[in-house]
Amino acid sequence: MRAWGIDHVFTCPGSTEAAFLDASAQYPDVRLVLVTHESIAIAAADGYTRATGRPAVAYLHTNVGLANCVAHLDCVQLARSPVVILNGMKSTQVQNRGGFTTASHQRDYVRQHVVYDRIALRPEQVAEDLVRALKAATSEPGGPVYLGLPQDIMESAVPVPIPDVKRRIVRARRRPDPESVADAARCLADSRRLIIVAGTEVARNDARAELMSLAERLDATVLLEERRTMQWNGVPPKGTRFAGFYNAQHPAVREADVIFFAGTPSTMEYDAAKEPNVPSEATVIHLCSDPGEIAKVDPADVALAGNVKLALADVMQALSGKVPGGAERAAFRLRSVSAYRESSDARRAKAKAQAQRVPIDVQALANALHGLLEDDAIVVGQPTTAGSDMLNIAFTESNRTYHKSSGGSLGWGMGAAVGVALGARKRIYCLVGDGVFQFGIQALWSAVALALPITFVLNDNSSYAAVKGALKRYRDGDESGPWPGTDTSGPDYAAIARGFGAHAARVERLGDLRAALEDARKENGPAVIVVRTDPSVAGHSA
Repeated sequence: MRAWGIDHVFTCPGSTEAAFLDASAQYPDVRLVLVTHESIAIAAADGYTRATGRPAVAYLHTNVGLANCVAHLDCVQLARSPVVILNGMKSTQVQNRGGFTTASHQRDYVRQHVVYDRIALRPEQVAEDLVRALKAATSEPGGPVYLGLPQDIMESAVPVPIPDVKRRIVRARRRPDPESVADAARCLADSRRLIIVAGTEVARNDARAELMSLAERLDATVLLEERRTMQWNGVPPKGTRFAGFYNAQHPAVREADVIFFAGTPSTMEYDAAKEPNVPSEATVIHLCSDPGEIAKVDPADVALAGNVKLALADVMQALSGKVPGGAERAAFRLRSVSAYRESSDARRAKAKAQAQRVPIDVQALANALHGLLEDDAIVVGQPTTAGSDMLNIAFTESNRTYHKSSGGSLGWGMGAAVGVALGARKRIYCLVGDGVFQFGIQALWSAVALALPITFVLNDNSSYAAVKGALKRYRDGDESGPWPGTDTSGPDYAAIARGFGAHAARVERLGDLRAALEDARKENGPAVIVVRTDPSVAGHSA
């Protein structure tokens, strides 16, 4: 692991991990990060690898610990984060006898969520098994991997050769097909109303400069990928090219003649689609490291399967000579950006008008955060029903980095914040709802124990507002209620946070938020700011 640059192992251990725990004391440069629930281990590993670009390890205990990670593993899979799951299994002597915390098909718990899964069979091959897992995790398109480690194998006293890892590390980044690159360049050069959609893979591969250089060369309009698939922002959401998030109803999308999806997966459907996600008249270029994602849901006229950083450089090189049609593209860009800013200004004005409301209006909260967070802040967001407002109001027109998940597993954001804070080494902000807080509350222990500079901003509406939203849609917009299965009122989240040892404050009026944030920034460790928002609102989860 050290040779692969892995310096953190996130674990909630049990008896099957004793040999590893004992050995870890000899390697202080590999930090053992203790968590109190396996779901936090897997989410924190996801956050850490996002922040550092290196693979991360979650060491989980037997079948019960592995089961606890599965919900957040779905989030890791969607992000294609190179997270290695080491699973301490019970001894092979009791595996087939129904021993304590054993399962007859243990790795099947995670098989559909990983790109590689094996169980170590011989002690002298454990290191090679791990190397193979790491190669699968880090070779594009990559993703989480699983390696089962039976207790008796890990505790065996046998000579074990250490493999020459430097001769086994494989840098596997693929360039797209040259003919497809040439086709893409021709389509881009011929475009008159061009949109480039910046996907998560742009951020993951540090390809923002390449994408913006291409956008400058073509005078293109830039959108961020749709909120349902975004894991973190491909480009900063600001500037003279940025015109919002992709969606089928976006005026610029409806007008575009060429749409270049750069580093995005396929469309993620929430409900049965009532209309195509891509206009049928537009020429579609789709670049993704995973060929299986291209044209999986929506068709693509040009498929670019490969690394986004390499592919963007290849496309740029293929655009030889003068690119015609610049005046039309410029006019389209100015029109698109102007329309976006008008709608953005209207959204902010509407939110600002609600600034004095008590309980606090969620849009007003988002607008306040936009003005109060640092322009280059790192944000981990899982605000569920407030997600649209946080992205469209608090996040845009800034240089902020926003990490999120397109998975539906509540609590991921709390654990991911722990990993991002460890990797980023600066104060970060974690925006969550009260439901997410209850699912991921174990992350507070680790944040306090590690003295991590995380400011958790908790939107407390005392309800599962997404369920209210579903009931509202089912009832054709009727907001009269009743709302069964939605009332989560009762907990004093500030008191709970203090019980963990975190600084905490409760904000009832939006005017008190600035002071609460300033106090949180003075803390050496985590802080929880509980913002009381309107519990009567029926939200949405899309």
